[in-house]
Order: sequence, then structure tokens, then C-alpha cells
Amino acid sequence: MTLEFQRLQTADLLALADGDPAQVDRLRRTARLVGAAPFEYPAQGPILVFLTSDGDRVRISEGGRALKFLESQGMDLGLDAVLGKTVFHALKDVEGAAAGNGRIYLDTTPDAMRGALWRFLQMVIEIVGLRHSKYKDALEQLARTEESVGLHWDER
Repeated sequence: MTLEFQRLQTADLLALADGDPAQVDRLRRTARLVGAAPFEYPAQGPILVFLTSDGDRVRISEGGRALKFLESQGMDLGLDAVLGKTVFHALKDVEGAAAGNGRIYLDTTPDAMRGALWRFLQMVIEIVGLRHSKYKDALEQLARTEESVGLHWDER
């Protein structure tokens, strides 16, 4: 049996992010909601936010789309140690954030949704942005480190 998510309008998701009492009350009981954030994966559509609540705890997730986006850009966390460490550090910087079962998520409470939802969106946007600035910077730092300690690939 597949559990369905109730669709949220972007305006409702933004109201929830701003702590609107009517929207927060929806998470004070069992709920499964999904809404499009006002941000997009480059050339792949909106970032969807999945909210699962048991009434006390809320899990905010991107439904596994952020890691799939990186993979579609040739950036596989399982094969790329620099990328994996960079994503791990991005998650570690946000209290309650983690990754599991191919999804990035943040656990919080209904009362903390105002700040938590914005932190979650910022984290996802930073991870999506790894294909540009952070990943490039990480590679440049790795190259400088290799040069400074004299590490070179064996030319066989």
C-alpha cells in the first residue's frame, strides 16, 4: 500500500516556512505533505519539499531528488570522495540534518518549522550548488594540498 502525500501550494509551503499558525497546525497531527519550493534544480524543475509528521516530530525531505540531480551531473557521492565529504560537511553544519535511503532530510518539531524549513532549503540549495562553486573549490584545494606535500600520480 502506497501512502499518498497531500499537495501543498507553494504559497502554503512559504506560509509554513514563515510559521503561519494554520499551516503549522497541519503538522500537529499525522500528515504527509509535499509542495514545490520557489527554487529549481537547474533545467530540471522545482525543488519539492516532502513533510512527514506524526504530530510530534516532522521530517523534511527532498524526496531523494538532490542526490539524483548530482548523479545526473556526473557527480556520484559513492564514487567521488571529495564530493561525499563536502556533502557530509554541509549536512553536519545543520542541526537535525542527515542523509539516508538516498534522501537528504532534517528532523524537527512543528513549533520549529519556521527556522527549520528555511535551513533545510538553504542546505539543499548549497548541495545542488556543489556542481559549481564548492566542488570546484574543493578540487582546487585538493590539488594545492597534493602539490604542497609532493603527491603526484604514478606515471606508469
